[in-house]
Amino acid sequence: MKIEAEFEFEADEEIVKTIYESIKEEADRGIDKKRSSVDLTLSGDTLRVYMRGEDIIRLRAVANTWLRLLKIADEMVHVVKECGTHGF
Repeated sequence: MKIEAEFEFEADEEIVKTIYESIKEEADRGIDKKRSSVDLTLSGDTLRVYMRGEDIIRLRAVANTWLRLLKIADEMVHVVKECGTHGF
């Protein structure tokens, strides 16, 4: 049985695109596609993350990993943006 989850992230289009570009390689490289998978789609100011797992435990692990990755990418975009306006 496959379990699925979908998350949407909306923000400024430039920020969403930067986050997408920074994490898409991870999705392309992927993980064990038999047991779980992740697909990303970018549409304007919205990033959609589709996650599938062979069971709820696998889906939870995938969701935890990807939500953490997205959070870090978002934080880094804001840090870099802040440094760009104030310098080091």
